Amino acid sequence: METSANAAGSISICSVQLSVSRQAQLWLLAATGLSIALLVPLFVTDVPSIQDYPNHLARFFVLAHPEDAVLSKFYAPHWTILPNLGMDIVGAGLLRVLDPYIAGKVMLALSLLVPVVGVASFHRAVFGRLSYWPLASGLVAYNAAFFLGFMNFLLSLGVAFTGAAVWISLRKLDRPAAKAVAGAIAASVAFFTHVFGVSFLFLLISADEVAALHKRWSSEMLDLRDVTKAVIPLVVALVPAAALYLLSPLAEVSAGPSQWFLLLKALRLFSPFAIMSLRLTIISAAAFVAGVTILLRRLDLAPGFGLVLAVLAAVYVVAPVELKGGSCIDLRAAIMAALWLFAGAQPRISQRPALILGAAIVGLIVVRLAFVSATWIETRRDVADMREAMAGIEPGARVLAVTGSIEGRFWQPARWVLPGIYRLLDHIPALLLIERRAFWPFLFADPTQQPIAVLPPFDRVSQTLKYHLDWNTLANEPYPAELLRRERYLAGWRQSFDYLLVTDAHPEARSILNLSPIYTGEFAKLYRINR
Repeated sequence: METSANAAGSISICSVQLSVSRQAQLWLLAATGLSIALLVPLFVTDVPSIQDYPNHLARFFVLAHPEDAVLSKFYAPHWTILPNLGMDIVGAGLLRVLDPYIAGKVMLALSLLVPVVGVASFHRAVFGRLSYWPLASGLVAYNAAFFLGFMNFLLSLGVAFTGAAVWISLRKLDRPAAKAVAGAIAASVAFFTHVFGVSFLFLLISADEVAALHKRWSSEMLDLRDVTKAVIPLVVALVPAAALYLLSPLAEVSAGPSQWFLLLKALRLFSPFAIMSLRLTIISAAAFVAGVTILLRRLDLAPGFGLVLAVLAAVYVVAPVELKGGSCIDLRAAIMAALWLFAGAQPRISQRPALILGAAIVGLIVVRLAFVSATWIETRRDVADMREAMAGIEPGARVLAVTGSIEGRFWQPARWVLPGIYRLLDHIPALLLIERRAFWPFLFADPTQQPIAVLPPFDRVSQTLKYHLDWNTLANEPYPAELLRRERYLAGWRQSFDYLLVTDAHPEARSILNLSPIYTGEFAKLYRINR
């Protein structure tokens, strides 16, 4: 009898192990399917309509080829301690061995997938099991930050979630020393991806520690040793990141005057769901809110869930438009909050409602990805037209770029617009560096943010972190003193540049003197500047 009982027990244990293994296999299959689906749009074009992406890719190209005989006259690498080095290091390495556009897709894939991986890792560490719910974060993988090209920021969110997952696992094992070391490493890695990643990491781990201390206090078991095991590792983890920040040029940048706009705040609430369709953006946001509302009383929440959400909500409300050269702070907070709802919550529902919910989420993800793919296919003709225009530019030429119009900037042309947020075509002329080895004055080369310098005399007409003027403003000479102070390349621009490239080329309202047309297309126009 005893032998039979033991045998039966062994069979039972084996069947449980088999079941767990089967569940893990199914989860891995779902995660792989989601990853493949998220990457599909990247295969339909070599230059997707992502605002900052061409500019970043051009910088990576310069960093990967510092010996280039032409580009080295304009730019030089300037490696130093910066909180935005993650993608530059990866990009410079990849572009030395891969075609620029293939390498670019690898980096876009990282900014898409790493946050989802981080969400799943955090969820697993908190709830102790694999769940399909964090995979639903694929619904917000294509968000406003992605379409604006905030690649380092998105990478840093994945780092923050993963670092917090390791921290929580070590806290559960009661290993404060290992927790401190892991936290310091995670914070340092997060710093070199984006400063927001460091902040988010410390928000996650601090909330977890506060919740753990509160739980012990509620059960009247809290003592000084518990507080010490929470506070000292947090301080140890913070020190390297704080030191790196103080050593970076960013520490010397003043916060500057702040601006706050109610309309922008309202529009950016949709940031986690924003794609190039206002209707799909609203449908996605509404479906998400409805789903969370229905599940509200059926959610298990991570320790400190409310604290994290409250802090992100407060940041969203009070954040200015820009701070220390960083833009769209409220937009970033909204995306963190959306990801947090997938990382820090677990629905408690039966199988049938779960299948219905899962099918709805999968369907919405597929529709969104199909729309993005179709839109990017549509923009290929614009990129091809601009390449036709650029074909007339010789290596080493200096090219000023403007847009045809800034009227309707938030809404037109629809294929290049995140409705209500911004349009996505301003940095397409950065391909001039990659494909024509030309000088373009708007390369991201801020010494407090990027490891690259513009060399004299081109630094005098370089304007980093600025958006292009439109045709009418350029034609409206003489320029006001305020405009010349803000856009310094305008002073004597005919002497500083060889060509004028116009994108989104609407019919010009007024002519500009001393220009000879070279190429006239539907999307792009090229003029030689006569001197």
